[in-house]
Amino acid sequence: MGVLADVYEMLNTCSKCGFCHGACKTYKVDGREPMVARGRIQLIKAVADGKLEPDAEYEHAINSCLLCGECAVACPGGVKGNELVLAARRDLKLRKGIKPFAKSFALQTLANPGRLNFAFNRFRGMGKGILNKLEMDFFRGVDVKGMPVAKKPFLEQVPELITVPKPKKRVAFYVGCFLNQSYDGTSHSIVKVLTKNDCEVVIPKGQVCCGLPQYAYGDFETAKQNARKTIDLFLSKKSDAIITGCASCASMLKEDYLKLFADEPNYLPKVKEFCHKVVEFSEYVTAELNIDKSKLHNSIPVKVTYHDPCHMVRHLKITQQPRDVLKSIPRVEYIEMNEANRCCGASGLVQAFYHEMSTEITRHKVQNVSDSGAQLVATSCPACMMRIQGGINFAGKNQQVVHVADLLAKAYE
Repeated sequence: MGVLADVYEMLNTCSKCGFCHGACKTYKVDGREPMVARGRIQLIKAVADGKLEPDAEYEHAINSCLLCGECAVACPGGVKGNELVLAARRDLKLRKGIKPFAKSFALQTLANPGRLNFAFNRFRGMGKGILNKLEMDFFRGVDVKGMPVAKKPFLEQVPELITVPKPKKRVAFYVGCFLNQSYDGTSHSIVKVLTKNDCEVVIPKGQVCCGLPQYAYGDFETAKQNARKTIDLFLSKKSDAIITGCASCASMLKEDYLKLFADEPNYLPKVKEFCHKVVEFSEYVTAELNIDKSKLHNSIPVKVTYHDPCHMVRHLKITQQPRDVLKSIPRVEYIEMNEANRCCGASGLVQAFYHEMSTEITRHKVQNVSDSGAQLVATSCPACMMRIQGGINFAGKNQQVVHVADLLAKAYE
């Protein structure tokens, strides 16, 4: 059974009760048993038992999972369907490699900063021009024309060390791919909030992808390479904490690195030291900064709602902190949207390879945003920002999606 042997006991704990049916968003769109945790688990067990070959239909069921973790929350028996799917993807990778080639190429590009810079540079240049000529707004459900691209990566805009007159803390900033290449303004917002609160900020050069995209599709080898580079780089900078503004990166850095290196006892103490230092932005703001609200200003009243990224709400269990940050900003009227913690449909590469399903899931999220009556949607994940804004644009609505850090930074102006 290989990889599946390690999770075989959990496969057998599924009682087939069907509670996951009410939680699974892919099932709500597709309606077939293989597209819900119960069905996926039975398929994985059949492969583990040698009763089923992992054919195209099996791969579709496994690779279309959002890994949102909603099934695990709904399961009365504590079965973590998302972790079983992850094991199945690892098994598929070892059996067949990552297919199709386009997915493998995308994952390798994300893992390699040189390739990633080259890809974004091409998009900055002729890519946008071609899209304008073709009048192509959306491709496979992704708002490619509206996708933000920094004039140059954030890491090339700033020095490695940003000092303040009387530093009370020294923090390192793990930027992540999208906050580096697309949402550089949000990266500046994070630095602004930290420096306004007397934090000296280290922004290590040579940062690489955290490895989550590769890890999510079973390429543990590439994920480990990037994880090791990240751990060694950031621990060499001697900081009190390692801050990130990306929920997905935070989950990978803080939790999944421990799983990745569980088989390396000699390196594991270093991994634990690193993971212990990782803090998501809003968590750090509320726990460590003790912000002086008298220094915050907001000239225009605004209605704001919040979207919980899956990695924040179900992996890191961070829910109240970003809301507390938003409520602390003067003249912000906070409105809780219906199903705020419902997946937005991005889920990494799922949105590109299962675009019709993802588009329907996003449509539901956009409707909840619209129904809230909010003008702004704040969130804590750049992938969610891009996905929800694209869905809003596609629906012809006018709400704007921002990062929690953007609103807080603006209040210092």
